[in-house]
Amino acid sequence: MFRLFYILPFVVCVYEILSLIFPLRAPVWLKGVFSLVLLAGLLKNMLYQRTPSGFDVMELPYPVILAISAVFNFIILALFMTLAKDFLWLLWKIVIRSRFPSGYASGLVLIVGTLSTVYGTYQGLRVPDVHAHEVVIPGLGREFDGLRVAMMVDIHADSLSPRSFVKAITDKVNSLNPDVVLLPGDFVDGQVDSRRGDVEPLKNLRAKFGVFGSTGNHEYYFDFDGWMRELKGLGIRFLENEHVVITSGDSQLVIAGLPDPTGGRMGLTAPDIDAALRDSPENVPVILMDHQPGEARRNAEHGVALQVSGHTHGGQIPGVYTLVQRANGGFVRGWYEVGNMRLYVSPGTSQWNGFAMRLFDPSEITLFVLKCE
Repeated sequence: MFRLFYILPFVVCVYEILSLIFPLRAPVWLKGVFSLVLLAGLLKNMLYQRTPSGFDVMELPYPVILAISAVFNFIILALFMTLAKDFLWLLWKIVIRSRFPSGYASGLVLIVGTLSTVYGTYQGLRVPDVHAHEVVIPGLGREFDGLRVAMMVDIHADSLSPRSFVKAITDKVNSLNPDVVLLPGDFVDGQVDSRRGDVEPLKNLRAKFGVFGSTGNHEYYFDFDGWMRELKGLGIRFLENEHVVITSGDSQLVIAGLPDPTGGRMGLTAPDIDAALRDSPENVPVILMDHQPGEARRNAEHGVALQVSGHTHGGQIPGVYTLVQRANGGFVRGWYEVGNMRLYVSPGTSQWNGFAMRLFDPSEITLFVLKCE
């Protein structure tokens, strides 16, 4: 799988050199420079191949990792633009039957692709804004009217989302004065020894009723047991097929969590909604953390009031929405009504270093303000 992950970008890179760089109305030496820059973007994939998981990168200075990632981002974006250019070339030859202005078309693709890459990479790395939502929860007790539930998901702490970034989002969540903090998965990309310091600021999260987490698929790609010990040591209570009941006066609210299905495929704990809600109080609303949204319909059948998920990153760039939708049960970003349950799929709080950009699909910190009927 990872060998294919390496070969395909190389093929794409060669295609772009031949179809995008060579036709440019520019000196040969400049075309050579552009070609070498594109080839340098493949270094990112080579770095991936040198790690056991294929999802971490070697420890290099931040500017180096950023530059390589930006070029790789351009390669991906420019592929779609170059294909569109070549399709237009084909139509031009069939309909107009004159010389196609390949040099100018390639220059336009290069300019638009570069500007889009710069903007998208910036959007992927910046500290996200807070998106607040009032959510009516049937059966919610009066004492919980106005309860503030903050969520961060898909943090992916790594060389591009380092300690400074994690500290910034932690401080931003604390500034919201949340009553509950939910962290439904994908905390980190990397080994415990190299990334321990990057996630450490999460220990400063503060919430009246607690900080709760569940696993995402990326926790399983590294030292799962080691990361569970590390993250729990930061004060995060993991709910893996479990629930807790928080109480205020005569009102109760259930917070439940499921492990990511990746665990089951690796011989570890698989998600079990029956086990997660076993012995939970009747007629008490349930908020469920499930990293991947694909099983929302199953969860809705068990009386969950609100499910919160991530994993999809909202698609990250235009045109990918449909592919992500098919892989996640039809759920990509934002609000969905699933039976009597409401589902919120966050676009994520950071980005994944495999494709570190967000084009017109910004990340977010989510704040739910719960309301009675």
